[in-house]
Amino acid sequence: MSENNENAMTPEQVVAKFEAKIAEQTKGFAKETDIDALKNELAEISEKANADQTADLKAKFVELESTIDGLKESSKKEVAQKKSWVDYISEKATEIKNVVSKKAGIVTLEGKAQQDPTDIDRRSDYSQFIDGTIRIPVRMPRIIDLFRRVSVNTEYVRYREEDTVTRDAKVVVACATSTSTTKKTWTQVTVQIQKIRDFIDICVDMMDDYEFVASEVEQLVNESVKLKEESEILLGTGNILSIDAVASEFSATNPLAPFNGAFASSTLAELTGAMKAQIYTFGQERAWDANTIVMNYNDWVKFMHQKNADGDYLLPNFVMTGDSTLNGMRVITSPIVAPNTLYVFDSTKGQILDRQGATVEFSYENNDNFEHEVVTVKAVERLQFHVSNIERDAFMKCSDIATALTAITA
Repeated sequence: MSENNENAMTPEQVVAKFEAKIAEQTKGFAKETDIDALKNELAEISEKANADQTADLKAKFVELESTIDGLKESSKKEVAQKKSWVDYISEKATEIKNVVSKKAGIVTLEGKAQQDPTDIDRRSDYSQFIDGTIRIPVRMPRIIDLFRRVSVNTEYVRYREEDTVTRDAKVVVACATSTSTTKKTWTQVTVQIQKIRDFIDICVDMMDDYEFVASEVEQLVNESVKLKEESEILLGTGNILSIDAVASEFSATNPLAPFNGAFASSTLAELTGAMKAQIYTFGQERAWDANTIVMNYNDWVKFMHQKNADGDYLLPNFVMTGDSTLNGMRVITSPIVAPNTLYVFDSTKGQILDRQGATVEFSYENNDNFEHEVVTVKAVERLQFHVSNIERDAFMKCSDIATALTAITA
């Protein structure tokens, strides 16, 4: 049948006609010429199928053609056998019609095998691997970033500072005689650079066989050194100077700037404000101005959510975005700061003397490395935290927040 013929039937109509002919044969078996005519009409159905149906229909038409051929071969058998073939063809024709009209999916064929996922042994071996390593939580070294780094070239660094200063100007009348003891002396201070080191041995085979090992171990030792640097600068009591060692303890009764019983009710806002005021006073309201608070994160959260007797938030900072500030000072939190303690200081008065930045080296000749195919990975950093003797009053700590709040409350 031609597609240009206005009277050409649709695939559905041809299938219907085909089914009618099958039904007629149930009363008796058709001649071979009739069966050949059915095959020709079946081919026309295939030509009428849409492009997106052709692949599925072709397989089904091939099966029907094979069935019709089998019908021809069975033409000499009993009528009951012939009728069973006709019924089978009729069923398949109905399924094909459903496919053409998109009412059904795939024709179900008997006697076919099925592949299941269980046919694949150890299927998990074919899984996709997600790149990277999920890491155990480790703190971010924020405190060392508060201070400027100064490059130095020798093991020892010296600096000069005033030792004593006397200013003794006098008021005189006309040309009267006066005296003066105005004078200053200087002292020289020496600072020694210190070293932080960490290392680990790794089997060379392990590095060669697993490409991620070398980079992760290098990151490990380098990170270990930086974390040690930060903990020493904040809390260390050894050869590296620390904030904790140079900071004075807050006292509400300090005679230069007393704050005992100064506030009707006290929070961290009042406490850190009093500490900032004492530092500012110690610096003659000129030399130092505290700009940083370092504290435990949980203490900061408790402070932000404090309420008054009426249940109103005192300082609803939790609805704010951006960097946290209090009394004009940035708030830095760190897990190495113990709860119920905090530090207030002028970060411009401290610096990190950097003799050698953190470097990572690989050695194949340490001890018996060569004998056992082992490499030693070492990270080294040379530095010192420096605050001059005079400027140490720019650093203050509160070792017991609860007690301090009681002291400054009226």
